[in-house]
Amino acid sequence: MRHQSPCRLLQLHPLTRALRNAGLGLLLTGVSVSPLIHAETVSKDSQTNGETPKAAKQLKTVKVTAEAVEGTKDTGYRTETVSGVGAWEGRSLQDTPYSVNVISEELIENLQATTPDQIYRVNPTTQLIRAQHENNQPRIMMRGFSVQRSYRDGVPDDQYNHSATMEDTARIEILNGLSGFMYGANNVGGVTNYVTKRSTDERMNQLTLSSLGGDSWNAHGDFGGKFDSDGNYGYRVNLVEQGGDGAIKNQAIEKTFYSLALDGYLFEDFWVQIHGMDYTYDVNGSQTYWYFANGVKRPSADSIDNEISWGQPWTNRWYDYNRYGTNVKWKISENVSFRAAYIDNRGDRGSESTSNTIAANGTYSQAISGVYTSGLDTLLSKQKDSGAAAYLDVVFETGEVVHKLTTGYQVSDSFQYRYTGGASAPNINLTGLSMGSPTYIPHPTNVKQINRGVITLSSNTEYHSFIIGDDITFNDQWSALLGAAQTTITQKTGTGYDESALTPSVSVLFKPVESITTYVSYVEGLEAGVVVPEFYNNTAVKVVNGGKSFDPLTSEQFEIGVKTKVGQLALDAAVFRIEKGLQYYINVPGAPEFVQDGLQVHQGIELTAMGNLTENLNLIGGFTWLDPEVKEQKQTPALEGKAPVDVAEKIVKARFEYTLPAVPNLSLSAAVNYNGASYGDTLNNDKVPDYTLFDLGARYQVAVAEQLVTLRADLHNLTNEHYWNGFNGTRIGDPRTLMLSATVEF
Repeated sequence: MRHQSPCRLLQLHPLTRALRNAGLGLLLTGVSVSPLIHAETVSKDSQTNGETPKAAKQLKTVKVTAEAVEGTKDTGYRTETVSGVGAWEGRSLQDTPYSVNVISEELIENLQATTPDQIYRVNPTTQLIRAQHENNQPRIMMRGFSVQRSYRDGVPDDQYNHSATMEDTARIEILNGLSGFMYGANNVGGVTNYVTKRSTDERMNQLTLSSLGGDSWNAHGDFGGKFDSDGNYGYRVNLVEQGGDGAIKNQAIEKTFYSLALDGYLFEDFWVQIHGMDYTYDVNGSQTYWYFANGVKRPSADSIDNEISWGQPWTNRWYDYNRYGTNVKWKISENVSFRAAYIDNRGDRGSESTSNTIAANGTYSQAISGVYTSGLDTLLSKQKDSGAAAYLDVVFETGEVVHKLTTGYQVSDSFQYRYTGGASAPNINLTGLSMGSPTYIPHPTNVKQINRGVITLSSNTEYHSFIIGDDITFNDQWSALLGAAQTTITQKTGTGYDESALTPSVSVLFKPVESITTYVSYVEGLEAGVVVPEFYNNTAVKVVNGGKSFDPLTSEQFEIGVKTKVGQLALDAAVFRIEKGLQYYINVPGAPEFVQDGLQVHQGIELTAMGNLTENLNLIGGFTWLDPEVKEQKQTPALEGKAPVDVAEKIVKARFEYTLPAVPNLSLSAAVNYNGASYGDTLNNDKVPDYTLFDLGARYQVAVAEQLVTLRADLHNLTNEHYWNGFNGTRIGDPRTLMLSATVEF
């Protein structure tokens, strides 16, 4: 538990000093440095599918000819497999009847993805609406719905996405759209599934030293190997330290991360992995929310400096988390197999935050919340989440028809604890502040002494799903996936409820030729009713009906898609329609009240491409067009025909990477990210303008002291575009940021 204190001076952890010294020693050695004519590196991503893991790097100056491994730059980062889609496992990515994008480990490394933000910047179907540094809570929109709950190894990782960690992740599998049968309740827009790193067959020691913009630095050690000569038992260790002011002035992030994964075969065909991590994350001087007084129109983002924090530099958001889990796979017989996963996740978080409101006279006021007198901790909530999934797969035949019958059970339980019965810290209010530059004040010393009360349970929700599904193959052309889930959601706090629903999932696939798969899918899903937060969007504004529990909702999705491969390029297209109950705030910003009433319909088209255009040029890109609309609204009829808040109707992304034929160890990249206009209010009076971001990057590999060194540089937001982003368009987007890193393998 932490106590309120001024922004701490950053000091290098002893581990960080050791990692830095080791890396710099290798980089600055007196041995001559020579470029590699060809360095063939087999992807670590193959570990996630039971294939041969990464082989030793080749430092010879002769070209090595080898079959490209999926997920590497040689395949354009394209993958052929998916670890599993909830209850379904064993199908190729092309023959999976849903829109799925897979981000491989090599792509994660080459994007310098120390947070999920960099992944969502290039993934064609995600709209990033909250950067990680804002609240250690990266948030995205998928198919026009907010997705705030990530999964790990097919099980809810929860913690409201605070525990979405990249350092121990081998790949990210992004499923677009409703996924009730596959992943249980609460997944209308889609699911992001983080697959945990496994041990490597060959000993691997990898150190990455990074500059993340400004004076921000990051040191990451990744170590793997086997304990025994037979290669039955192995380990994977990741160690991270981060500190320093970032690209936004007066904002500093400190992070410490440790993870350990052990895996092996306890006996033949019975594989077990045990993994755990400990994670602390501090943001000092986080960016503020921006609101507008009645009658004030949203100003141009160009009028607000995006390179400096407009919150108070001493405000602090902190997060302490740990996670433990296990994965099991057992091939019982040729036709029977068992698989299971379990996650236990604990977290504490505290927050001091600011919100700015622009007045009609061109000044702004600031409300600072969560500031307590010395000796009182700033704890906001404690959370305890657990989840598990277990499946039994049985393969059998009925005549010429092949079945893979899956039965399973999914469960998750989430507890949140907060201070109750005591007083909250009174707001510190500043008025008449100039929009020319931020106004900073010293940390208050005369804060009123209050009694915060005691920590008690504020929310407890349980989810249970019994599922049964049949993966049916009729012949080489026709197949089907038929499933049903009996899902129960129990809310044990607030007004409470205990509701169940049977949600089906039906997909029919047809392959006119081997390289083309077409499909039609229908999916239903149950969504937990909202327990209304006490405060609006993490501000000090109280919600009128805070603490109220709403009944669960049932949503449905229709989807038609086609997947094909042209040369080395995978092309996917999907047309979809989602119908969901409407949930929203009214009377904002004066007296916000949360309501659940009406129907919203999102229909659209997704086009994605990933792979090689030529031998030296690859592409990750896509186009999303959405037509979101409120169809029925009894409480506020004026909302009918309006677009839901924050939904961009058009998203276009493309990332090209080119390897120079004359210098095969040098790759250049360029990316564009277009985010269409959206609305910041339910009546569509506040339009959030569209924006376009450009990125440039380069990667170069050299041999230093007979070790492989990879140098990377990425310049995000090349033109320093000023843009509105975030919930209701309340945040200023990130400025131009240069990221540099050096990775040494030894």
